[in-house]
Amino acid sequence: MQFLVLARVAEGVAMEQVLPHVKAEAEAVWQQYSAEIVRSIYYIAHMSGAVLMCKAPDLETMQQITAQFPMAQAGVLKFEILPLKPYIGLESLFAKF
Repeated sequence: MQFLVLARVAEGVAMEQVLPHVKAEAEAVWQQYSAEIVRSIYYIAHMSGAVLMCKAPDLETMQQITAQFPMAQAGVLKFEILPLKPYIGLESLFAKF
């Protein structure tokens, strides 16, 4: 199952609180990338967090994985996990015989 994961700096958290966790977070993301859980990662343009495309067996597993990220454990990032499914709307463009 695929997931869009929004990782945003928690409300009220200063960047000075985030920076000490950057290296550990990058290492954790790399581990999940190497395990083919994280498929791609992007910064949010104004640097308030990141967006990850991920693949996991189910939502519970994805929640467990994100809960283990160092910035989640430190309480400086909040994760929103959006389960995805294939878009089938294009089917309506084609006549069925």
